[in-house]
Amino acid sequence: MMSENRMPNSGRKKAGKVFLVGAGPGGIGDMTLRAVTAIRECEVLCGYTVYIGLILDQMPQAAGKRILTTPMRQEMERCRAALEEASLGRSVAMICSGDAGVYGMAGPVLALQSAYPDVETEIIPGVTAAVSGAAVLGAPLMNF
Repeated sequence: MMSENRMPNSGRKKAGKVFLVGAGPGGIGDMTLRAVTAIRECEVLCGYTVYIGLILDQMPQAAGKRILTTPMRQEMERCRAALEEASLGRSVAMICSGDAGVYGMAGPVLALQSAYPDVETEIIPGVTAAVSGAAVLGAPLMNF
């Protein structure tokens, strides 16, 4: 028996998905394959203005997508915009530097997600700046 709130074809468009993409420490060469794939396949790119600029400069495949940016200190507005787009049935890549779960946008998006119960999220890990910086400096993050 089907409950009323799960009726098929209820007139609502199926909600989309927000991919929380860790874009690594700044260059496409340090992005994970999953991050590159998500950016290529999503309809909408959302993020801090500088990070989106870096993506657009390095990935010609990103051209022509819907772009949503906000400056620094407007993180919650950015998260709401990504969730709103997904609620309209779009796939959204929320671009974060480094890893989306390490001082990235995963926390704020997940905190706001309860207001968008039909929207799915997926966290795509990235290379953290600390690991990348340690490699560049020749100082592994370890104690020997």
